[in-house]
Amino acid sequence: MPDVVIRPVTPEDDFDAQVDLGQRAFGIYSPAQKANWLYTARLRARQGMFLGAFAGQQAAGAAIFHDLRQWWAGRAVPCAGVSSVKVAPEYRGHGIGRRLMTGLLAAIAARGYPLAALYPATMPIYRSLGWELAGGRYHATIPARSLRDLLAPDAAVAAGPAEWPAVR
Repeated sequence: MPDVVIRPVTPEDDFDAQVDLGQRAFGIYSPAQKANWLYTARLRARQGMFLGAFAGQQAAGAAIFHDLRQWWAGRAVPCAGVSSVKVAPEYRGHGIGRRLMTGLLAAIAARGYPLAALYPATMPIYRSLGWELAGGRYHATIPARSLRDLLAPDAAVAAGPAEWPAVR
């Protein structure tokens, strides 16, 4: 296996190779998904928030992070949202994912984020790097008839700021 270098993805890199890597990891993108992903990936590359693993000129892996906020005790706290983590099948099992995520965490910490969040497809690598499952997603079903007895909204709050367009 050739030496693999972990470095920021730049706007000059081959984004078709990045799309190919993403499709091999996550499945085929529709034209709209591809356009959306390319827009976001190029933006994150310009912002220095896109890290790649390269074997020579070949994309072997990549990960992106996004500038997010989480609310803790009524206060917005900066959070790096990790996404698009992938390693090409032919490069898996050689520690590239660990090196990639270690580099990404260093970039996140260098920007001062106190939190990082992701939706893991597998836990062992992320748990070994310090992530833990937290929070939850809940689903509630409320019969529509239950909404009849709700209090009417406060007219001053419901109107919103004057610059909001009216909803009809």
